[in-house]
Amino acid sequence: MDQGEFFQVKGSILTIKVPAELDHHLAEEIRRQAEVIQNEHNIRQIDFDFGQTTFMDSSGIGLVMGRFREIQLTGGTVRALHANERVRKILKISGVSRVIEVVPEKTWKI
Repeated sequence: MDQGEFFQVKGSILTIKVPAELDHHLAEEIRRQAEVIQNEHNIRQIDFDFGQTTFMDSSGIGLVMGRFREIQLTGGTVRALHANERVRKILKISGVSRVIEVVPEKTWKI
């Protein structure tokens, strides 16, 4: 997996561009690469960019929660950006939206 395809680091912020379909295989690859990046950089915030995401199963929830648990140990934060209605619903039903900030796609600004 090409790191540039899914990951961008700016200062202490890691942005993970979630693919259109996030399944178990891709979630595991993204998790592994994110761990490497977190270990190489002083990451204090992880932004999951769901702008292209149309499908996410429970492994996607596991990916987000795993990064949340990891970064929380260092006092960092996790956000979900560009979350369309479907992704927001998944994050709400799963309880993820209770522990991370979910920014709707229409209100997100750079």
